Amino acid sequence: MRKSRYTEDQITSAIKASECGVKVKEICDELGISEATFYSWKKKYSGLSSEDGRKIKELEDKVHNIERELQTLNSDKEMLQSVVKNFFTTNDKRQAVNYLQDTFEIGTRRSCRLLDISRSVYHYPYNVENH
Repeated sequence: MRKSRYTEDQITSAIKASECGVKVKEICDELGISEATFYSWKKKYSGLSSEDGRKIKELEDKVHNIERELQTLNSDKEMLQSVVKNFFTTNDKRQAVNYLQDTFEIGTRRSCRLLDISRSVYHYPYNVENH
């Protein structure tokens, strides 16, 4: 996201100036912005102090970073599941589910989902003599 040339203090002071009777055109000319920019600022920051605006900006940045990290983790999970799907037998996957449950103390549902194996396949009694 592009960083604004204007601080939250400048934005809130411009909005307060318009509320005090200064014409929007004068404020826009002074700051070198369009009226559309001013009204989008007003929509976003109206009624907020500069401290509130700063907090909102910090929270928006945190949410953006978390979304980016979540996207990366989902991509990693898909790649790992592809490896498990293509290179491991069903018996290997069952052993991996047991390992996850014992090591990390998670349930069958979650461990099966991580390894991309259905719970019915995990629980299906397989014949040990044939393996």
